Amino acid sequence: MKNYIRQVIELFSQNDYPVSVQKQFRHWLADEEHKEEKMEALTSLWEEAGQQRVPQGMQQSIRRMQQNIGMRPVSSQKRYILRIWQVASVLLLAVSSVSIYLLLEKDDFSSDLIECHIPTAEIHELTLPDGTSVMLNSKSTLFYPESFNGKTRSVYLIGEGYFKVRPDKEHPFIVKGADFQVTALGTEFNVNTYSENDEVYTTLVSGSVKVEYDNLVSSVILKPNQQLSYNKLTKKSRLQQSQVDDVIAWQRGELVFSDAHLGDIFTRLEHKYPYTFVYSFHSLNNNTYSFRFPKNVTLEEIMLIISQVVGDIHYVIKDNKCYITN
Repeated sequence: MKNYIRQVIELFSQNDYPVSVQKQFRHWLADEEHKEEKMEALTSLWEEAGQQRVPQGMQQSIRRMQQNIGMRPVSSQKRYILRIWQVASVLLLAVSSVSIYLLLEKDDFSSDLIECHIPTAEIHELTLPDGTSVMLNSKSTLFYPESFNGKTRSVYLIGEGYFKVRPDKEHPFIVKGADFQVTALGTEFNVNTYSENDEVYTTLVSGSVKVEYDNLVSSVILKPNQQLSYNKLTKKSRLQQSQVDDVIAWQRGELVFSDAHLGDIFTRLEHKYPYTFVYSFHSLNNNTYSFRFPKNVTLEEIMLIISQVVGDIHYVIKDNKCYITN
């Protein structure tokens, strides 16, 4: 049975299957039958991936993804790959998807799970089965059931979303993410939980929400215009007043950066535009910058302003990449 399970996982990881097949595969992985053998097969393949080498700079991204899904590195001495570059990325998706399925299944929903992914440079609004409205930002994914049948209305967010929750005191609405969750009855709030970021942000617009974090052992009740930030690596949190209009500027197609490092700015720009930024972290200074860009501004216009303000960087936009040097 063990070899059979491994062969199934390897076959899936080496081929590009339709969404319906991917969903069946995740259901199969999440099923309790032969659970230990499945996890052993995943772990074995992951350890083999750990014996390979990966280009410099990718280890940090892989470690970050591991931490986001709660998976320990095979060894701090080993480097990771993707010949398995493809296999490792699929395993990360598989393990995280299984975790999401099992996490949401705790709320006793019996319907199928829907996965809504927003491509780069797009924003999408959808209405959940209970009437709750969600605006999803670029490169975000929301998992939710076809119908809410349990005691709570739970969804799982990777990325950024703005929620207008339909009131239902008997069934609290819960947004779950990596090492945190937000519970509301009827309110409006913004959640930013992109997997490549160390910090998670929850900003309350109206009503009241309970934010739980640090393995859900710590919590805080937010008031309107308050924002809680939680660092998944350091486990530290910060409660502060926020400029809500700036937080939700992405819904209007605007870009607002407040005391942001260049690396974080470039990551945000990769969400907004279909370009990959190529640079060395060591070439960026530690200063923070504030910018505000209107809707429909081009990447060329943004980079021209950033280079003029920063002063010690140069950029070249070629094909689908933006090269940064100093």
